[in-house]
Amino acid sequence: MSTPAAEDVVAAELVAARREGRSLTRFPGVIPASMAEAYQIQELAMSRWQDSLVGWKIGYISADRRMAEDPDRLVGPIWRQQYHLSEEHGSAAEVGIFVSGFAAVEAELVIRLGQDLPAHDGGGWTAQEAADLEQHLLVGVEVASSPIPDINSLGPTVIAADFGNNNGLVLGSVLADWPGEAPPVQLACYVDGQLLGEGSAENLPGGIHHGLATALNILASRGQPVRAGMIFATGAITGIHPIGPGQRCRVEVRGGPSVELRTVDARALMRR
Repeated sequence: MSTPAAEDVVAAELVAARREGRSLTRFPGVIPASMAEAYQIQELAMSRWQDSLVGWKIGYISADRRMAEDPDRLVGPIWRQQYHLSEEHGSAAEVGIFVSGFAAVEAELVIRLGQDLPAHDGGGWTAQEAADLEQHLLVGVEVASSPIPDINSLGPTVIAADFGNNNGLVLGSVLADWPGEAPPVQLACYVDGQLLGEGSAENLPGGIHHGLATALNILASRGQPVRAGMIFATGAITGIHPIGPGQRCRVEVRGGPSVELRTVDARALMRR
């Protein structure tokens, strides 16, 4: 078990690497033994990060990678300076990646809440209660990037500790308003024009509202408020697709809109 002082050192080193756009050769400390320890490091890192929070990424944890009592999702913060609206760009949005670390893109269905989260009694959010909240469904691209090259193989506690392996989100068009039935949306993900994967919300175990409910319960347990306008990237629909600097990713809704980004070396963004 790590100590609070050790956790703060880990958080400081993760933040310094992210702030400078550089990679690390390994996780900078003892790997968290539990999700509670991982989220404590995440909270300490968030307190050091000088930006405003706009929402959360939600990642799936397979049964063989989590303890029996742990939820099947993890969360990580999405920051204002790394959040891009596609309609604000005449061309693809630029998003930084850690060139010698881990870098991938994910096609996402994104929920934007239209209300502050009400007080909740009864032992936690259910998928149906999450679906009944006022919300919009949008298409997006998450940039999953970390200074730690082998972050995914190190497991969910390392992923959670390092901001959920998130380094940006590009948000596209609104696809639907809820409450109501989710449309049968099919996404396709391209990198440099090559189709890498296709899929729908059915690819997410339990569905997007199970994922949202789980995220809301995690945030409630941490005392993190959820406000109107916050976004939730609900998980990788088409897979996790590696990407390098200078490449372009386009996610398109079959028969509908698309959203596009271009990756750049995070160190170059720091120098601007």
